[in-house]
Amino acid sequence: MTKKQLFAILDPKTWPASIIPVLVGTLYSVYRVGNFRLDLFIAMLLSAVGAQCFANVLNDYSDYKSGLDTIDTVYDREGSILVFDSIPLIKVKKLMIYLVICTLIPGFYLFFHGGILIAIVGIIGFLVAYFYSAGPMPISETFLGELFSGLTMGGLITWLAYYIQTGYIDKNIILISIPLIIYIGSILFTNGLCDIEKDRATRMTIPILMGRRRSIEILRFAYIMMYIFVFLGIFLKILPFSMFLIFLSIPLIIKKLKFITVENISLKNRSNVMGNSVLSGIIFFLFYIIIILGEILRSEFL
Repeated sequence: MTKKQLFAILDPKTWPASIIPVLVGTLYSVYRVGNFRLDLFIAMLLSAVGAQCFANVLNDYSDYKSGLDTIDTVYDREGSILVFDSIPLIKVKKLMIYLVICTLIPGFYLFFHGGILIAIVGIIGFLVAYFYSAGPMPISETFLGELFSGLTMGGLITWLAYYIQTGYIDKNIILISIPLIIYIGSILFTNGLCDIEKDRATRMTIPILMGRRRSIEILRFAYIMMYIFVFLGIFLKILPFSMFLIFLSIPLIIKKLKFITVENISLKNRSNVMGNSVLSGIIFFLFYIIIILGEILRSEFL
């Protein structure tokens, strides 16, 4: 497997879905409590990205082996490197084993510092990652895919990043994580939108059940809910008043979401649609992270 093939199958463009929850959970712990340990942050980040890479490879492997991804249903190498490159499946299996090991090493470090709760959450996360794409009835083939992925990556990762710094989980971090849960779910939702025709024969996802037009309305409503929960956090004084600045990101996100239309959604246009979906969330949480970081620096130096 060449470096280019490895880069493609690990799919770095999806990494923000694991990096952003770690950043938000960690920075909120610093803002709220003042606790920060760099070693635990790095270990958490490596574990989250490692788990994301494992999930990406397993998803490509499962879709290819099941016959869902073929030359007729995938239009570029970004959609599935396994369809276009002759990579032996035994090498893909070995890569997944290496990724599990690479994820467990920082995971054990977190376990020794955080206790049994770290192990429980880690096992739950791994099981969801595995059964999302594999097993007798993969979660991705049902209408529960967005819920499980959102709760696992947007919820569990954020809570865990907060927990390893503070030693507890409270209602504040749970409320803080809701926009992340919605965002992660929306990425998978958009992916399902693009794959409607490919998935129709074997899956029963929300986009298939709702149709393209109504699904796009749901996607836009999801982003509205992200802003509503931020407003709620400010109102309850869980977030700083300066977080109102995040509403300046609305025009930028509207511009990106305008691209996601019935006419643009297709397997051939999948990369562009997914890119706009992922980037919309990155813009939202870039504002979010910068504002929280600014509050931390203000309290430290002013």
